[in-house]
Formats: sequence, structure tokens, C-alpha cells
Amino acid sequence: MSTTLQVEIVTPEARAFSGPASEVLLPAWEGEMGIYPQHDAVLTLLRAGRCVVTDADGVHQWVVGRGFAEVGPDRVTILTDSCEISSGIDKAQAASDAAAAEQVLATADVSSERWRQAKIAAEHAHARMQA
Repeated sequence: MSTTLQVEIVTPEARAFSGPASEVLLPAWEGEMGIYPQHDAVLTLLRAGRCVVTDADGVHQWVVGRGFAEVGPDRVTILTDSCEISSGIDKAQAASDAAAAEQVLATADVSSERWRQAKIAAEHAHARMQA
């Protein structure tokens, strides 16, 4: 029985993290999801939010965008449109981005592509502010 998870966090541009972990916390679509070794297999949608990986070196945190996570008993693979280490986030810029997105949401037609893109931008900006 494995006591670790092999974790991969992958974006279209690069692999953000690859290594063993004892625990992973994901921003699943319906809420935070904790993953430990021997977890049942599951495929879940991700929303923008905080992803936390605990390994032998400590706790590592990123803000990931929307995507998917494939979980198995000894592996977690996260495929996301963006990944940013939490310690490098500019909170003032995130707040500015959130305000700009909220302004579009308040004025754009809810059936428009502009509104949909602003909704995603707001979700991501709020995740960055909370990291």
C-alpha cells in the first residue's frame, strides 16, 4: 500500500509541479476536495482556487485556474489553464482585476461572450486575492 501520491500540476505552458506528496487539497467545482493516498479513483472539474500540496519539504500553495483533476490511489494529475505560486501573487493587482471584471459583469449582457469571460476573470482574481 502506497503512503504517498505522485502529484503532477500541468498547464499548457509547463509543468508547475511534479513530485511525491502526502496530501493534496484541490479547488473542485463543488468545493474543496482533500486527497490522501489510497483515495478512490475520481475525475473532477476544477474552478479557480487554491491548490495545496503537502510533501516532505512542507506545504506548497498555488492558485490554479479552471481545469480537471484525475485522482487515483497513488496519483493526482491536475490539468489547468493557469498556475501561479501563491507567494508571488500581487494582491493589489488581483483586487484591481477583480474590480474590472465585476464592472463588466454589472454592465454586460449575461448571454454574451464578454460576460462569460468576465465571470472567469472575476473567479480567478478572487482566488488570487484569497491565496
